[in-house]
Amino acid sequence: MPALFAGLEELSVPGWDAAALQQATQAYPRPRAIVCVSPRWQTRGVCISIAPEQDSLHAMESVSTRVARRVAGLLDMPSARLDSSHPLDPEVVQLVQALYPQADIPVVQISLDSELSALEHAALAAWLRPLREQGVLIAGIGTICPDADDATRQQVSCFRDQVGQLIDAGDIVRLAECRLPAPGGERDMHLAPSALPLLYALAVREAGDSVEFFNGKCAGMPATPSVVLHPKAA
Repeated sequence: MPALFAGLEELSVPGWDAAALQQATQAYPRPRAIVCVSPRWQTRGVCISIAPEQDSLHAMESVSTRVARRVAGLLDMPSARLDSSHPLDPEVVQLVQALYPQADIPVVQISLDSELSALEHAALAAWLRPLREQGVLIAGIGTICPDADDATRQQVSCFRDQVGQLIDAGDIVRLAECRLPAPGGERDMHLAPSALPLLYALAVREAGDSVEFFNGKCAGMPATPSVVLHPKAA
């Protein structure tokens, strides 16, 4: 299965057009399940949601629980625990419905452990790589922006260009550490917490995967691009 990262800015716009991402994922069989990470859900320790977004068939809930237990087993962390009380975040529901509007696919969401560094998030996410071979789609949702509220539009654009180069090169360690010089050299800029889900999509990259970018716009302005990792053709 592919893995993907979707830009949060576009998801928040009414009437968001998911055609490009749909086309990129429709080349593959329908996933057995979807594992998502969103910046909205942050916890101490890792939580794995098994709560359905709406009332659903018992069979679907059962599959979600099995997938959640599989995720917990792969992470192999004492702090990882199942959570039956947290509903899927709205952006997770929106992305899944946009990609597979006619399909009832079990969805599991993983929280972001607020006590981990970006590099630790990347290392944790890499343990999820076997899920792709088992027909599970891994999706991150967030923004690619620097952790600087006063960054100018030019600085954000330059930052995203540099991040894109690191994504293309598969340099996830430097991406996680991500201290990139701002234009003019005044300071270094690094990833904002809202970009951490990007690491979950990229950490499951396999040798031979190709990278496809979809440059988005939000209200006519450049927005966080979406990224799809395509597995090497058999």
